Amino acid sequence: MNTFHKTLLATALMGTTAAAHAQLDFNIGAVSNYVFRGVSQTGDDAAVQGGVDWSHDSGFYLGPWLSNVDFGGGEKAEVDWYGGIAGETDGGLGWDVGALYYSYAGGGDLDYAELAGSLSYGWLSGGIAYTFWGETNDDTPFDEGDIYVNAAIDFPLNLGEGVGLSLFGGYYWFNNDGDTAGGLETTDYGHIGTSLSKDAGDWGSVSVNLEYADGDDDESPAADDDAMFWVGWSKGF
Repeated sequence: MNTFHKTLLATALMGTTAAAHAQLDFNIGAVSNYVFRGVSQTGDDAAVQGGVDWSHDSGFYLGPWLSNVDFGGGEKAEVDWYGGIAGETDGGLGWDVGALYYSYAGGGDLDYAELAGSLSYGWLSGGIAYTFWGETNDDTPFDEGDIYVNAAIDFPLNLGEGVGLSLFGGYYWFNNDGDTAGGLETTDYGHIGTSLSKDAGDWGSVSVNLEYADGDDDESPAADDDAMFWVGWSKGF
């Protein structure tokens, strides 16, 4: 999980010595627009974010991550709790399986939980998430049965040390598509994006991002079809 693209944590960190089998890592960040799966979570406003990762050399990890949000209601903060196990084969295939709980403070019944898995090899990565529980009623998006898939290509650029480019996309299938209490005829949507990032050493890392979601007018959770440009900064310690 990170502040630029919130995903299931894909790396299990090793202890620094033979006697240290686990460690804590902290991260902080700021973004001009908190975009998650192609949709702004802050009404196109800025967000301050951060988290704590506990990892064990066996591959197990867990932690919380938080950010301010604004969906136009009373919600003010998102706190995510996640845990899982990750590793890599001798052939270089990375894998990650875990669960995430998304909770929202100050709002209505918005919490939901997912099971997620991902694979990575070289520049390529992809994953799938399944919503197995939702606090909303049975006829809205983000209830149980929703499926989200994503894929990305991440590769370095010959523009200086630590410069990389990411091309990514995803698609959301909602279990209640076409049959929702709010009268939404279409809720499924896809999104694509690109991110140019630069490792700034002790100053963290920065990114410039462009994303576009293809919703269905005012019906989909991704109703805004305008391209979203945003910048971000993060630092781990």
